[in-house]
Amino acid sequence: MPDTPSGSATIRAKRVLVPVANPITAPGLLHLAWNLCDHEDGRMFALYVATGNAEVDEDAVEALSAVVAETSSEGIPVELLTRSAPTVARGILDAAGEQGVSLIVLGYEAPERGKATIRPVIESVARTTPVDLVVFRGSKRGPLQLEDVKRVIMPLDGSDNSRVAARLGLALAQAYDAEPIAMYVQPDRSLPSWHGMARIEASLARVDPEAARVVQRQVVHARDVVQGLRARVEPDDLVVIGFSQQSPLDRWIFGDVVQRTLAQMPGPVVVTKQAIADETNGVERLRQRLLAQFSPRLTPAERTEVLRQAAEMSLRSTNFYVLMVLSSLLASLGLLQNSTAVIIGAMLVAPLMSPLMAFAVGLLQGRLVLMRDALLTLVTGVGIGLLVALSLGLVFPIEVATTEMMARGEPSLLDLGVALASGAVGAFAMARKDIPAALAGVAIAAALVPPLCTVGLAVAFGDSALAAGSALLFATNIVSISLAGAAVFVWVGIHPPRQAETMRNWAISVLVLVLLAVPLARTFVDVVRLEQQTSTARRVLAEQFEPGEVLEVRLTAGDPYEVRATIRSVEWTTSLDVREAQDALREALGHDVALEITNLRAIKP
Repeated sequence: MPDTPSGSATIRAKRVLVPVANPITAPGLLHLAWNLCDHEDGRMFALYVATGNAEVDEDAVEALSAVVAETSSEGIPVELLTRSAPTVARGILDAAGEQGVSLIVLGYEAPERGKATIRPVIESVARTTPVDLVVFRGSKRGPLQLEDVKRVIMPLDGSDNSRVAARLGLALAQAYDAEPIAMYVQPDRSLPSWHGMARIEASLARVDPEAARVVQRQVVHARDVVQGLRARVEPDDLVVIGFSQQSPLDRWIFGDVVQRTLAQMPGPVVVTKQAIADETNGVERLRQRLLAQFSPRLTPAERTEVLRQAAEMSLRSTNFYVLMVLSSLLASLGLLQNSTAVIIGAMLVAPLMSPLMAFAVGLLQGRLVLMRDALLTLVTGVGIGLLVALSLGLVFPIEVATTEMMARGEPSLLDLGVALASGAVGAFAMARKDIPAALAGVAIAAALVPPLCTVGLAVAFGDSALAAGSALLFATNIVSISLAGAAVFVWVGIHPPRQAETMRNWAISVLVLVLLAVPLARTFVDVVRLEQQTSTARRVLAEQFEPGEVLEVRLTAGDPYEVRATIRSVEWTTSLDVREAQDALREALGHDVALEITNLRAIKP
């Protein structure tokens, strides 16, 4: 549990988050959370998550504000927070990260009849949150106040989860002045009682000896753990059961023992999860908490929604065709007019984000069909863009490429950074529903549509060098966006499958990933080398033509290197000056150089 030194029974979390929605059960949750919070330096937050129904949300906030005010008047300081989110679980997780909490206290209402099932909100939070969690279910026989609890029952078996339950149970027993009872249910009657006692002592080993001394130990013989507990638990007993990160999470929170305990115990039940193990040192604990605070992990429902959305985005539709034609038309016209505003308009309607993000998801999940559909959609979009740009280039020919076109014809390290950032933005916006999709569309379009249309226009004008440079930029951006998107999806919790039948497909995905990464790495190295050589050339020219000013330097790799530079100077530059500068460049770059200087004369009065 949070902020608890090993060997202590006291739990004092520094920051506690209590999601509330029902004004009737909220006071009990807040009182429980206060007993787990540091009374001197801690802060406690009551959270209401609004999901879109304005009237319901307004009434709930008003009622909860009254509850919080009454609780504060009782000497329990608590702040009411409200968050808007697409789902309650997402609102809880985001608020927990924003406030840097170390403990979340959730309420659970079991059905009156039938088997208890974990509520979707609790399931999503428990599977996703990287902080400690306490789930509280009140008494099934009426509004029992925790102050009226007579005994705290802790089912222990020596495992990690038992140690968590023991420490929390003792803390609650001290807080409510109840009798702590450690209970081991022993199904095998042939085993001696000391076997069960040894399990109990192992669970209490890290509890303060003074606190453990008052614990009553009981070994119960029963065929089933829950039946053994049920036979000895009274309506005014509090049952505390826990699981830790080292135990199989699914087995404990969604398994038979916890669900049946929640369903069958007549009194209140507390289920607890420990996020960070006791053995973790202080530095590692701080590192994990900082990572937890900024963790954007998706809930299971959100991951499922991403996979469903990826399947839809991989398919071609009328909307895709229309938007691709319009965006290509706008981008081409903007490039021809040298108009940045028109190009931005093309970015707003470009649909190329969809197949690329679907491909990234398929790459991670080993879904070959999804990857195939996404690639077909992408190829179709590329074909439409080239056809539209080529047609416009033939209808409106120009003799000299515009500045906007030239900017896409010479890939640089900055362009690679734009592509990587674009892929990251697209994936993150797809995963997080509270981010407008238009932002991702603009980012992807910025790295794809303009260079794609530049290729078509350059082909129409017969400028092979511009077409080749733009094609290289476009291909590099495709790979960069796909890899950056896949990396972000891994970051938010979409991991490769573990089923044996899908491992073969995922192995194929890894091969595709390598095939994409190799040319990207090669391009990255070439771009970095070109940037370094251009920087060297600029430095050498600045020294050679001092006190003149070097305005622009362009270096094209080849044999020899072609260097074009623009120099502004008071005196005219001579051919001898250019020849000396060329020799200096050859020595600095270690390669033959063909230098061409454009000299601008600065005239002073």
